[in-house]
Order: sequence, then C-alpha cells, then structure tokens
Amino acid sequence: MAAVSAGALMLSLQSAAADMTDQEFEERVRTYLLAHPEIILEAMEALSKREARTAQTAQIAKYAEMFAEPAVLGIGPTDAALTVIEFFDYRCAPCKALHPKLQAALEDYPDIRVEMRHLPILSPGSERGARFALAVKNLGSPEQYRAVHEALWSIKGPLRAVTFEDIARAQGLDWTAVEAEMKSNAVSDRISTNRDMAVALQVLGTPAFVTPTSVSFGSTDAEELVADWVSQ
Repeated sequence: MAAVSAGALMLSLQSAAADMTDQEFEERVRTYLLAHPEIILEAMEALSKREARTAQTAQIAKYAEMFAEPAVLGIGPTDAALTVIEFFDYRCAPCKALHPKLQAALEDYPDIRVEMRHLPILSPGSERGARFALAVKNLGSPEQYRAVHEALWSIKGPLRAVTFEDIARAQGLDWTAVEAEMKSNAVSDRISTNRDMAVALQVLGTPAFVTPTSVSFGSTDAEELVADWVSQ
C-alpha cells in the first residue's frame, strides 16, 4: 500500500516537476503529505518490516550450517536450490497434520526441499523419541533412519523404550547399541544445538520453518507457506 501511494504521489508530481522550482516542488509534496498523512504511516510500517526481515536474516546467517548438512529426512529433491529447515516434535499433532498438505503443495516446486530437524519440547516422550531417532541416524543407514522416523511419526500413544525396541528390531538394528547411543554425548549435543538455534531464532513452537531469510510457523495452509518461500 505504501509503495502504491508513494507511486501515485510521484506520478501526480512528475509531469509538473520540470516546471517547478525546488521550493515549489517541496511545498507541493508537503501539501500532498499533509492531506494524506496515512502515506507516512504506511511507509514507516513498510520500513519497520524491512528492518525486521534484515535483522532476522542476519540472525539466521549465524547458523548457516543448518542448511549445509546432508539432506536425509524431509520432502523434496535433495539437490533443490532452496532448503527450508523444519523444526518438529514427535508429539506435535499439527506437525503431522500439515505434512500431507505440504507434500502436495510442494509437488509443483522441485526447487524446494524441506529438511526436518528434531526439536523435542512438548514432553519427556518427545525427547525420548528424538533420542531414539537420532541414535538410529548415528548407527544405521539413511533408509533405516527414515523407516524409524515414519514408525515414530505414526505412533499416537506413549513413546516408550519397549516400543523403540520393537521398531529397532523390525529394522534389523542392534537394540542394545541403539539404547546406549540414545544416551551418548553426540545425541545430547545434537538436541542441545537444535534447541539453542530455536531459541536464538525465536522458534518457540512446532512446526516452525526456517529459510535463509525468514522464520515462519506452521498452519493448516501449506500452500500459503510455500508461496511465501517462493516469493523470497
């Protein structure tokens, strides 16, 4: 709106500007702005949004490594031009509800990849699930990691060790080794790093999506999310 109003102002003055002195031009601009003060408010709002986006982009740049990690778990081609990081929690119902819609919305955008990152914040079960998945990621193959993720994703009840053991054994994994890895420093450090990034980027819930220039939060409108990413 501010850009449109400012454009209208400039067009209204442009034809006469050549015949005006500087003082006359300034007076005409002043008269117009006094008659339409909303233009100033609109311009200030646009500037505020631009400055906020610039500050957010600078903050995200401090964690650029999140976009450089190998693509293992997510939606879209692994060589896509734009990687969007999704922070999720295994106890997050909106995360699970949004994903089929996001998959459908991304079908027409092969240049976008949504890569998932664990952010267990909703319950102790959330962290148990994340630790189990990350332990499998560290010890198993990418295929086993994705299979374990899908199994955890489908669980509606408690996330418990007995369930993890069944899933691990079904994937041919050594449960004793996986259980030990769940308590490892590597897994703890990964979760701490993700939480630190989330706090720094003001991600206080899931699902949350981070691009190199924005942080957005999940909704039921996947197409709106994707449209915002495309416009960046």
